Amino acid sequence: MSVVDRAAIAPSHDEVVTAWREILDQASTLDLADRIVIAVKLRARADVLATYEGLARDAGDLARDARAFAAVVRIQNPLTALFLAGGLASGVLGFFGLWSFSALKDTLFSDAGMAQTTAALIGVLTVASAAVVVGVVRGAVVAAQTAVEAVQIFKHPSTVLLQEVRPAEERLFAIFGQRVPEPTISTSPLVVLSVAGFVAGLVVAALMGVGASG
Repeated sequence: MSVVDRAAIAPSHDEVVTAWREILDQASTLDLADRIVIAVKLRARADVLATYEGLARDAGDLARDARAFAAVVRIQNPLTALFLAGGLASGVLGFFGLWSFSALKDTLFSDAGMAQTTAALIGVLTVASAAVVVGVVRGAVVAAQTAVEAVQIFKHPSTVLLQEVRPAEERLFAIFGQRVPEPTISTSPLVVLSVAGFVAGLVVAALMGVGASG
């Protein structure tokens, strides 16, 4: 990619980023699938644009503008809340999972009534925590799959909005000799985060002595 000057970028940058902001504002009134599609695509394009502009001469302010927009999109992306909830719920499951094994082990040597009561409580907590994780992951998968399908539907709101700014995007990225980024929508990060959260819950429980024998 050849180095370009700020003067060659600024007009197209302003046109594209202004259009992106308008799309993001309109997206707040759309359904979940459209919001996910718009958020994923605009964030990816803004991140890549910031990288290209960071290499241009005297275009640091433009790169910061694109990077700031990408940060706003990330916060407003519905999947961000799912990622946070998935990690938290998995951590809770990991903690109560280890605690349940410890508590069950201890109650096996106590009176039968206490053992049954504790076991029942453990079962409720563990199942409830597991249900949260399963619900979050399932919801994210369904949302992402719906979003992917939505992109392919002709004249779907998100598709229409993104198509309107496409010519301007192509002109802007062409300045850098690049194509407009086309990110894919995936729930893999959510699965990874859920596993990491579960492991973190086990570690925290162990450090607190939950698994220590009485």
